Amino acid sequence: MCIFGNKRVQKSVFFIIKQTRNIRTLTKRGHIMKTAIQYLFFSVLILFSAYSAGAGSKQANTETPYTLIKSVGDQLFIDIGKLKDLDEDTKRAELKKLVSAQLMPHIDIKFVSFKLLGKHVREVKREQAVSFIDAVEQYLTGTYANVLMSYKGQDVRFIEPVLDSKSKFASVKSEIVEPGAPSIDIVFKFRKNKKGEWQVYDLVAESISLLNAKQKEIVSRISEVGIDKVTNELIAKS
Repeated sequence: MCIFGNKRVQKSVFFIIKQTRNIRTLTKRGHIMKTAIQYLFFSVLILFSAYSAGAGSKQANTETPYTLIKSVGDQLFIDIGKLKDLDEDTKRAELKKLVSAQLMPHIDIKFVSFKLLGKHVREVKREQAVSFIDAVEQYLTGTYANVLMSYKGQDVRFIEPVLDSKSKFASVKSEIVEPGAPSIDIVFKFRKNKKGEWQVYDLVAESISLLNAKQKEIVSRISEVGIDKVTNELIAKS
């Protein structure tokens, strides 16, 4: 195992991962969907927040999910520090800009969007799919910005995986360690796109897939009100 070196990143990671201790309780209460997707968003955000500051949206084909995680810096958190004196609304607006520029290129938006559609994926028209993907991106951007308004945390350890060079999917296991408390197991799910770049699409916290949890919510909602209504709802929440 390798301790993630950047202390500010460690603290940010732990803020959201720590909340996964409540996942099973939330499941029993029926609130898993809303809470779980926030955990996924923030955890992925921590991993990729600063990477594109120096590299843009391009990624070397030799980059592996593990080395990508290890290469993450703290540029976004440096930028966030510059916003500390702004009023809440202005700060949130600026955070959205930072997230859009520095994070979103590393999230597989199309793949996540189609996974969220579930059984409805073959029912939607092309125009509806394009609008839904855009809505998901706006929703993620807004959610990241909202969560970034406050963060805390401690140490995270990543375990280097044995990768299948022919596979387009990979997982990186991690362990969140807090003194005096049980460790938390987290698995980050990656997918290699057509350009050979690794992108995050899911987080499995304590054996619960957070993408699958959100998918159940979206699929159910589309069945009730239709894809267009759900698309508008996502935009309204962004």
